[in-house]
Amino acid sequence: MHEMSDDAKPAAPKKRKRKELQKRTRYDIYAELLRVIYIWGYCPLTRAARSTNMPVDRAKESITELVERGLLEEEDDDGMRVYKVSVRGHQYLELYKRMATLVGIPIPEPIIGM
Repeated sequence: MHEMSDDAKPAAPKKRKRKELQKRTRYDIYAELLRVIYIWGYCPLTRAARSTNMPVDRAKESITELVERGLLEEEDDDGMRVYKVSVRGHQYLELYKRMATLVGIPIPEPIIGM
């Protein structure tokens, strides 16, 4: 019998490396919004949306839920609506960070400066 040299072996099919994007859960989005608003201090809706890479309408829905649940406070700054993280919001962030650490979920850095 005739043996094939290493060069003559058929090449293994190449697997395509695909960047896998994990879908963010509602709780991930809440945590990202809270972190961004905390970093900015007082933050308007559009800045929070851009910094978390969300459309403004979806960010508004999430921010409204966070305000209703007492995690964000809504304030007026010379006619502009801004948001700041409440005490409950800080508690949520701390719990989220601890849980993410326990299960090994990386916490992405917010997109700041947009």
